[in-house]
Amino acid sequence: MKRRGPGARPATDPRRCLARALARCAVRERLLLALVLFERLTLAEAADVLGVPVRRVHRLYARLLSDLRDALAGRRAPAAGGSRAAGSRPAAPAARLRRAS
Repeated sequence: MKRRGPGARPATDPRRCLARALARCAVRERLLLALVLFERLTLAEAADVLGVPVRRVHRLYARLLSDLRDALAGRRAPAAGGSRAAGSRPAAPAARLRRAS
């Protein structure tokens, strides 16, 4: 049996679960979280920074929070580019996420 040091955390530590879940998220999703949670931008402002429609950011943010909640609860972990259960609509290609100039 592997021994752990006094500062070791169990495998179910929420911080580790969250770190693993965030590591599996796409860069754009992590950027969205940083803009909203740390920079305190509104979703509309974040949409402008990311160059995508506000409606898309609302959907992405809601799905991302749901996926992270599920990962913390141990139900499933988000995959890169956003995850959905089998049979769900696939994520839109990155080219469709950009606004037409």
